[in-house]
Amino acid sequence: MASPELAIAKAALSASLFRADPVSLSRPDVETLFPLLDATIAQCSRHNVQSCKNWIMANVAPSPARCASLAKYLTVLSKSFSTDAAPRPSIKRKRLHILYLLSDALHHAARTNFRACAETWAPHVVTLMAAAASFDKCPKHKAKLESLISLWAEKQYFSAQVESQLRDAVSTNGTITAVTQAEATPAAASLKIAKDAPYRLPASHGDPSTPWYDLPMGTWLPHLTPNSARPMVPDRIRPIQLSAGLADAPLVDAVKTLLRHANRIYANSSATTDPDAHDVGDGILEDINELGERFVVDQATGDVLRADTYYGWSRPFCEKMRARTAQPLLLALAVISIALAVAVTEASAKILVRLPQS
Repeated sequence: MASPELAIAKAALSASLFRADPVSLSRPDVETLFPLLDATIAQCSRHNVQSCKNWIMANVAPSPARCASLAKYLTVLSKSFSTDAAPRPSIKRKRLHILYLLSDALHHAARTNFRACAETWAPHVVTLMAAAASFDKCPKHKAKLESLISLWAEKQYFSAQVESQLRDAVSTNGTITAVTQAEATPAAASLKIAKDAPYRLPASHGDPSTPWYDLPMGTWLPHLTPNSARPMVPDRIRPIQLSAGLADAPLVDAVKTLLRHANRIYANSSATTDPDAHDVGDGILEDINELGERFVVDQATGDVLRADTYYGWSRPFCEKMRARTAQPLLLALAVISIALAVAVTEASAKILVRLPQS
């Protein structure tokens, strides 16, 4: 059974492949990677390594973000190997196969001038090497790791500092300390880059290979007719084609506003550093009701000034729909009352006509 960390790393890798960086991959293309990795780790044959390496070079190497996601996934995957699984290949051989795969990818990345691969993989390769070296009394296995490091040093894939960390990881049976800062720095840098990156529209909203019921809810909007009971035609529900490129300023502002409101809803406390969090007035405190809504009540009138849950319909929309449905209902009740009054009057007149004159 996959660990939560492995599931998260796999989801992050898949998300980076779906993103248009530089070209978005379809779901079948993304799902092709994981069987290739499993086959290579289980049997490090020439065919398996080349098939997996070719996929990586075609779809991962051009993007530094994808290189980082793949390295993180392989690192978590290497740590997730359990003795409860199939006895062959062994855990140390599986970890060695991962290093062989990366070595082949590094060789072809150097030939094609994809320098981002080595730079992005450097801290993770040290962690993978340490995991592969964390076994006692296996000199042949250690010799294979040292031979791999010597090959990388000869080809100058990594800096001298990284090479030293790799050799230390093997000599100390997987004990690494100096790499901690090396892992933290790229992570902080990638996080800053992600926050500063411009907002871009994808080529389409939704995956063409996904069934209609798994598509984003926004793809249903063109098929919904207001105030109509006509059902949607599932065969007509398709991903929405967009103009790929930088998003317009109003759209970016709308997305940032949505994210800011969502962050405020899920904050641990109503006190927040967000300047737009208290838009009702100073001195007004928020509370949480039984439904989990953050709400503000007017102390004078008792009216709810603001309440958010992020799920479902907004409160203004519900109030608008209630007002729209209340007016026809009142009108219908008035018509029924008039009709009943007319009917009673006519019935009374007929009864009076039929009564005998005294």
